[in-house]
Amino acid sequence: MSTQYDAIIIGAGHNGLITAAYLAKAGKHVLVIERADHVGGACVTREIWPGYHVSEGAYLCSLLLPEITEELNLKAYGYEVYRRETSGYSPFLDGSNLFLYPDEERTRKSLEAFLPDNPEDVSAYFDFEADVEAAAEIIEPFLKGTAPTDQELLQAFCQAGCEDLYSQFIKGSVRDLLDARFNDDKLKTVLATDGLIGTYGGPSTPGTAYVLLHHYMGRAVGSRGSWGYVRGGMGRITQGLAEALMDLGGQIRTSSLAAEILTEQDPDGAAHVIGIRLETGEVIHAPVVLSNADPYRTFENLLPAQLRPANDTWNLLKTRGGASAKINLAVSELPRFTNLPYNEAPIREEHFGTVHLCPGVEALESAWEEASKGYPASEPMIEMYIQTATDTTLTPAEGHILSLFVQYFPYNLADGLDLNSEREKFADRVIDICGRYAPNIPGSILHRQVLTPRDLEQRFGLTGGHIFHGDLLPPTLFAARNPANLPGGRTAIKGLYLCGSGAHPGGCVYGAPGKLAAEACISDYAERS
Repeated sequence: MSTQYDAIIIGAGHNGLITAAYLAKAGKHVLVIERADHVGGACVTREIWPGYHVSEGAYLCSLLLPEITEELNLKAYGYEVYRRETSGYSPFLDGSNLFLYPDEERTRKSLEAFLPDNPEDVSAYFDFEADVEAAAEIIEPFLKGTAPTDQELLQAFCQAGCEDLYSQFIKGSVRDLLDARFNDDKLKTVLATDGLIGTYGGPSTPGTAYVLLHHYMGRAVGSRGSWGYVRGGMGRITQGLAEALMDLGGQIRTSSLAAEILTEQDPDGAAHVIGIRLETGEVIHAPVVLSNADPYRTFENLLPAQLRPANDTWNLLKTRGGASAKINLAVSELPRFTNLPYNEAPIREEHFGTVHLCPGVEALESAWEEASKGYPASEPMIEMYIQTATDTTLTPAEGHILSLFVQYFPYNLADGLDLNSEREKFADRVIDICGRYAPNIPGSILHRQVLTPRDLEQRFGLTGGHIFHGDLLPPTLFAARNPANLPGGRTAIKGLYLCGSGAHPGGCVYGAPGKLAAEACISDYAERS
């Protein structure tokens, strides 16, 4: 039997394309198989309505490793990430506002104005930032290499003289982390959201402090933890990766659904990969398959039962799913928040960063409690992003896009609830809440797209609609993200690797899982030759 390719990659999301590009750069003959008629997965820019180009899934960039963009020369393919002049804006129903900025001086002045009754929280904020940086420096090498055990992580924190930060940032809840540092509930609410995004859990869920830390790991726009927009939308990342891959000699086949990973047995009974079978029945041969699909889809849908790992951790993806929703709105004007005075300037600093809409930590707890019982939150956590305030290439003149990332809408609804009905009621409720803060929003809406976890599953192939291919919480964290507990996305089946967000170190538009899998595959090739 002749081999057509050195490696086949299942899925043309960002990690799959990164893996393929590194393999092609190493001289391997690679093929990427993608079920959709376009590349990008959930990291895509699509013209959903005439003239409106929307970052349909992922919407911000921070974690994408700078070494990936440099080594694959993505800037030559149109990749441009730019810093937001305002990091965040948080209006509250009592009339107060909090602005956060990339620079310390402006943030300090804003915090002093926001916290007249809790001045100690101002210095505590910068102490917190320093602790985040310290914890990130300790954990970063593990996220770019072999997944650590608990003992290895603890030892690293102890060696750095930060043993107390281990329990706080790795094991603790985001609520405990913030309660220990701050008095002001509104400030804690704003900071807590980074521990909840994409997570099946609430502020008091153990491990959510690590989710917050994970969101601070990025350096894509220079400084640690800063988030930026990608000019032209998030699809510019994956389009650039696809173009780089093809220039390196790699191939991409869209509208091609992988139905089975094909294996044979060695004389000793161990299984090894020989290729894939497409839904059409076509067989494509290769000694290596790297799956950018989530682990559940890889093991449960693409492999025979006898080859599935005994570890059923990833069944949580299907049985429990995610709790995040995405609502994309085309609007005729930018929000005008009641807490702020307005003049003739249509674009202002509150439009540049993340707009946080949540009244308090208890509201976050209540929202999670409802979702954990199968009910869409009545007072959800809402984050608003308005890239079109700084990127006019995405919409017609005078038009804008409001992207709303919302917690919580459960994958599994309570008995008696209808998905279609609850989807629309939830979107109506979210828009009404936005209208409390900016009354012009409801009347400005031209089009809307509502993506619940079930919709995310159908549209992007994310089992359970989970944007991280599994929670960044125990029992699906670090080494546990690989059922075989092997480094570099390797599995117990020779020639099969996980290269997607379900592999270590996890989700977001990070690229580390794809890069690590490619490095492992190249190393294994070298050992065999």
